[in-house]
Amino acid sequence: MLSRRQRHRTTNKRQMKKSYFWVGAVILLLCTLAVVQAFSQDTAVPVAVNKFYPIEQETFTAWPQWQEILFYGVPGLELAAKQQNGTSQFTPASLLSNFFMMLTSVDLRDMRSVINSEIPVVASIKSSKPMTGGERVALFSKAAGKTELDKSKPLVGIYHTHTAESYIPTSGVDHKPGGQTGDIIQVGQALVKQMEKYNIAAVQSTTIHDYPSFMKAYGPSEITAKKMLEDNPSIQMIFDIHRDAQKREYTTAMINGQPAARIMILVAQGQPGLEQPHWQENHAFAKLIDAKLNQHYPGLSRGIQLVEWRYNQHLHPHALLLEVGCQENSVEEAARSMEMLGDVLAEIIAENKFQ
Repeated sequence: MLSRRQRHRTTNKRQMKKSYFWVGAVILLLCTLAVVQAFSQDTAVPVAVNKFYPIEQETFTAWPQWQEILFYGVPGLELAAKQQNGTSQFTPASLLSNFFMMLTSVDLRDMRSVINSEIPVVASIKSSKPMTGGERVALFSKAAGKTELDKSKPLVGIYHTHTAESYIPTSGVDHKPGGQTGDIIQVGQALVKQMEKYNIAAVQSTTIHDYPSFMKAYGPSEITAKKMLEDNPSIQMIFDIHRDAQKREYTTAMINGQPAARIMILVAQGQPGLEQPHWQENHAFAKLIDAKLNQHYPGLSRGIQLVEWRYNQHLHPHALLLEVGCQENSVEEAARSMEMLGDVLAEIIAENKFQ
């Protein structure tokens, strides 16, 4: 038989359980109301651009990486971040959210806190490289007192990390053997010639970097790029021109009735130990080129790919890696693409007359 004290303890436990139940029910109700309110916004939330499809493209063409989904692609995430920067309003939803955050440390107005609470691993992950916006930026300063660009001096630099890369329809091989220069050199020369038509000087290096080691080619090519920039401080943009390893159907476009090798623009973000301080400037430059190509030659650009490497792009704020066609394209198709790229670069330079 239970004593009075034991019966009292049992009654207290039952009452506490009932209290916990009702408190939990209230919290769940408040949570539901707050979430419904948070997601009833009419504002459209853009999904972050993934590195595997064009930066200006609005339609979905490929699955983004999971990090980008968590940090940028969750509906309501970007909106919540914007709301935090605005003025706070005391609404029933905000009061409920504040009460819930006090109890759980989860801010229902900020989807990142919800994600972090549900997925512990995410809390330890930081997005170290925020996506740049879609706004256009001026490449060259137009401040008073600056002098016009001297077109008699090289404004464009061109080199090739993988100098042996070739096109099978032209050479019968995708790489020239034994340290020979490949067809990719002719592609760079085509860009130089096109710039000359606009009286814009361009300098090209044909130095071999991928022999004897193809995998270690970026070390020697960095030396070449540094020297090119030191010898030609007038250079405003520098390109490492390659060809991709793909299928022709993905890298060929009909432009003005003729086949042309499509151009992929690679922007290196860097990684720990290989920092890339210019990646956002390079990204803005890439977006400008991509937009111009889409405007004048729709289909020529394959878009922008962000990569976690450096590819010598830390050397200059307008340094990019270009993949021109693939091994199944011809040199003629790649050279045709360089002519169109030259038109776009000349237009960009004309619109930014001051350095």
